[in-house]
Amino acid sequence: MKQPIVILLFVLLTLQAYGQNPTLKEQALDKFKKEHYSEAILLLEQAAKETPKDAEIFYYLGWFNHYRAYDSRPLSGYSFSYSEQIFKYLDKALELKPDYGDAKYFYGAECSGNAFIAMQNNDAEKLRYFYKLANDKGAYPAWLKEFGRNFLKSCDANAILFTGGNADFDVCLYLQLHENVRTDITLVPIGNIDRPWYVKFIKTGLDGTIKKVDLNLTDQQIMDIHPFKWDTTMVSIKLSSEDKKQFGLSDNYLFQWQVEPDLFSERMHSKIESEKAKKRAYLSPQRAILLQIVEDNFSHRPIYFSNFCSPTLFGGLNSFFQNCGLVSRLTPVLTKDTEFAFNYSKMDELLQEQNVVNFKTLINSSMPRISGVIVSGYYNTLLNLSEKFDKTNDLKGKNYLKLLFEKHLKIGYDTEFENEIQKK
Repeated sequence: MKQPIVILLFVLLTLQAYGQNPTLKEQALDKFKKEHYSEAILLLEQAAKETPKDAEIFYYLGWFNHYRAYDSRPLSGYSFSYSEQIFKYLDKALELKPDYGDAKYFYGAECSGNAFIAMQNNDAEKLRYFYKLANDKGAYPAWLKEFGRNFLKSCDANAILFTGGNADFDVCLYLQLHENVRTDITLVPIGNIDRPWYVKFIKTGLDGTIKKVDLNLTDQQIMDIHPFKWDTTMVSIKLSSEDKKQFGLSDNYLFQWQVEPDLFSERMHSKIESEKAKKRAYLSPQRAILLQIVEDNFSHRPIYFSNFCSPTLFGGLNSFFQNCGLVSRLTPVLTKDTEFAFNYSKMDELLQEQNVVNFKTLINSSMPRISGVIVSGYYNTLLNLSEKFDKTNDLKGKNYLKLLFEKHLKIGYDTEFENEIQKK
């Protein structure tokens, strides 16, 4: 009787031990979380040999190699052949799973990486090529293009629009390059303005393809961008007579931005003998260039920021933002709890039926990495506008939003958020 029990226990323990051993894919994900990209990729290459029909493995290979090339330290020996391999991995993922939304997203991201190299080389033809390739591969589905048009449409003429990343920048640049949508706007990915080559690029623009940004810096100063010694400083920004009129400001009003350091060193420092030593503070290249762009352009070009940016990149400017729905306009006044906090007219324009006819297609062509963010942009706009209609007792407006939501925006993607909206 004891022998069968022993055998059974052995089998159970073996199965338990087997179940506890992570798969190669799971090991790769663990390495990736620790940003050990090369080790993660080696594990995935092994996994691909063992399970060559697993679309997710090839998706991860495309994604992780993309990160190793663009989101880690410079990759020694990088060439376009490396990018071609990323495309092959993602093509394989899409061959195995044609509706793989995130594989399409990363195909677009890899095209964008190559497009930025084209910018560095001032190659307008290749820039256009890679954005067309991304579109051909399905990186910009109908709902995302619709978002891009609405995003650009939210800005006034001749604007500078700081974007957050691939989700909002790429589709908008595609629309500018290939559908001639709002080419008066200069798109500036806020995370890229710490790169000297890119700052130089936006200063000059590209062959009538990308509109330049005024920068009162020499090329030598741009190429020498580095962390600058800095302490909290109030900077006065020139503003236009139109802004003074719109916001009811006096002729001698100054738009003052308190610019704080955003990099710190453990080095203790004192400038003069009588000063108590303190940790050295710096202005990062990103914040320094943001300051320069605002300083050199605010008086003659409207400036907007994507509502999908990380607020840490705004440097405190968000205290001057006017929420327009998908974007926020930089104003010369502090807007919190004022009549300038929201531009309800822009929000109302955004939430017109003709602007959301493709929203429902998101449910069948979702890109989980970005879909939720885009959905939240529309839903937050609807909630803000609904709150305004509540305050003004605008029943017609409330009913319109309710009908719009039921007909176009309620798609079952984020049921918790949708339930919150219905309660309003």
